[in-house]
Amino acid sequence: MRHTLASVACLLIIHSAALAQFKGFITEQIENEGKVPGKTWRVYAEMTNVGDQLFVVFGDSVHKIEIRSTKPFYQSKAGGALSKDSNRKEASEDPQLKSDSWITIGSEDNYNNNMNTLNLDLSLFESRGSAIDSGKEGAWFCIPTDKQAYCSEDKRILLMQLTTEGQISGKLSLMGKSKDGESYTKYDQTFECGKK
Repeated sequence: MRHTLASVACLLIIHSAALAQFKGFITEQIENEGKVPGKTWRVYAEMTNVGDQLFVVFGDSVHKIEIRSTKPFYQSKAGGALSKDSNRKEASEDPQLKSDSWITIGSEDNYNNNMNTLNLDLSLFESRGSAIDSGKEGAWFCIPTDKQAYCSEDKRILLMQLTTEGQISGKLSLMGKSKDGESYTKYDQTFECGKK
C-alpha cells in the first residue's frame, strides 16, 4: 500500500510539472538616460499561454528568495520597495523615481496595484540598496482574481525593476495557475542581469 501511494504521488508530481505554465525569466534593460547611477533592468516571468497566472513569489527555509547585486541597488527617496509605492504621475515626471528599484507582480506603479508582502523584510533593500533575502520564509503576492496576476498578449508578468552599477543574480520560487486552472509551483528559478 505504501509503495502504491508513493507511485501515485510521483505520478502527480510529474503530471503537475508537465502542466506548469512558467517557462523562465526574461531580463530586459530599460533606458534610464544616465539620470541615475548604473543600469536599469526589468525581470519578467515568461508564461506559456495568454491568460496564465502568477500570483505568489516566495521563499522558505529550503528554497530562499535571493536577489543580489555586486553593488547596491539604486533607491529613489520618492519611491519605495514595492512598485505600488510609486505614484504614476510623479514617476512620469521624475526620472530618478522612474528608475527606482522595486518588486511587483504585474504592475509598475500604484495604479490598480493590489500586491502585498508577507514576512518579507525589505527595510535594508529600501534604505541601503541591500540584497533581498527571505530568510526562513517570506513572499510577495496578489490575489488570483487580480488582473495583474494574468499575463496578456506578450505572455509576460513583470516581477521587479532593479537599478544598479553591479551585476545582478536572483533565485525565486513561484506559484500560479494555467489559463485552464491547473495549479503549479516552481522552485529555485534563477536569473542574471549584466553578467559579463
